[in-house]
Amino acid sequence: MSIHNVLEQAVAAQQAGAFSDAIRLYGLVLNDQPTNAVANYNLGVLSAGMEDFETALILFRNAIDANAEEKQYWLSYIDTLLRAGRLEDARRIKEEASARGIIASE
Repeated sequence: MSIHNVLEQAVAAQQAGAFSDAIRLYGLVLNDQPTNAVANYNLGVLSAGMEDFETALILFRNAIDANAEEKQYWLSYIDTLLRAGRLEDARRIKEEASARGIIASE
């Protein structure tokens, strides 16, 4: 089975609420493609949902490193920093995203 098919199955499992299956499948994708932006991001969403903020932050950063143009990756990263109580880091990352033109500056 191709990585693309595994990724599609992971997304479908996540959307169906089969989170343990989704986590396992995203893990398979990342074992083969550690820089896969979609797998990193979606696994980050699952981690943040379980309040495993430190894991989520690593995964969101990996997604950004793989595809820095995806606005949602930045927004989720900033939101998770805020949820983790890391206000100064959230401000710094927001400034970085604004400087890159990804999100509007205030």
